Amino acid sequence: MKTARDWTIIALVSVLSALALWLPVGITKIYENFDGLYYVVIARSWYDKEFIGKNFAFPLPLEYYPAHFPLYPALIRLLGGVGYPNAMLAINLMATVAAALVIYKIFAEFKWGNPLWVSLVWLFFWPRMWAVRSVGSPETLFILWVILSLYFFQKKKYLWSGVMGALAVLTKSPGILLLVAYGLWFIAEYVKTKKINWRIWQVLLIGLALVGVFGFYWLRTGDFWAYFHSGDNIHVQAIPFKVFDSSQPWVGNWWLEDVLWIYLIGAIGVVRAFRKSAVWGWFGAVFYTVIVFVSHRDIARYSLPIVPVVLVGLADLLEKKEVRWALALMLIPLYFYSLNFITHNAAAISDWTPFFAR
Repeated sequence: MKTARDWTIIALVSVLSALALWLPVGITKIYENFDGLYYVVIARSWYDKEFIGKNFAFPLPLEYYPAHFPLYPALIRLLGGVGYPNAMLAINLMATVAAALVIYKIFAEFKWGNPLWVSLVWLFFWPRMWAVRSVGSPETLFILWVILSLYFFQKKKYLWSGVMGALAVLTKSPGILLLVAYGLWFIAEYVKTKKINWRIWQVLLIGLALVGVFGFYWLRTGDFWAYFHSGDNIHVQAIPFKVFDSSQPWVGNWWLEDVLWIYLIGAIGVVRAFRKSAVWGWFGAVFYTVIVFVSHRDIARYSLPIVPVVLVGLADLLEKKEVRWALALMLIPLYFYSLNFITHNAAAISDWTPFFAR
């Protein structure tokens, strides 16, 4: 009964908190938030440059769209009967609820902290989370597959871990970092035990999924490497902390104190996560390392996939009464931050016909 009650609370909080942002700004502004409608374009066109050029007026090169991986658009197309922009939001909302419930199950099963409280913290307490899960975005869908892959790997169900990791790759390119994390875990385990667990080969499905995406791009665009030819969308640099170079094209700002706090809290959470789970720790370490090489103002969004790992590391701190009170009070500024962000992070659409056409 307690679990059913908690799951109901999580689902209601997920939906009602999204509505709390939708109602003040209006659904049109929610539709217009970046990068949701780009996925609608893909859902309608399947990367056909001629179709995109004839039907959509975004000021983007037609080679840009393979920067967005195909699983989220495929699900939008599947639910397109309710209107593609509506499907775009519905999938993100359902993925948010599902990911929060999976976090609840993981933390309850492994006894890593209060599962209800951790799930609610995940929904709100990271820059950009409330906003990202309330608009068109593949982020929560990606996080759902990542945590399921990590969960099954922890349970030694490597085939399922590989399947979930493959779905993560089909959603966003950083899913391949799961394979890197599993490789490092494998090496660390061999060094420690001098034994090889051959069953782990099943997670190679993750790498096959990436090859599959590139093969799909070849069929649709004639370019196997279309992702790498999609323009200035890969922001990983050769040296770390280039985000603090305001001359970088996707930075352009020197007010970056928030990035320092993200680095700090992320590092503490990832290091502490190793005490509870080596595989979660390795994924957090790999993803965090990549983040410090990213030169993009939106580190808050790029870092979202490590938040569940950070929560693994910080779950004990979340048990403290003063921490809970502080986080509860933070809901007020978090709401206004999210409202302000959604209001401005949008591109006005003058003609909605191609977005709702069948």
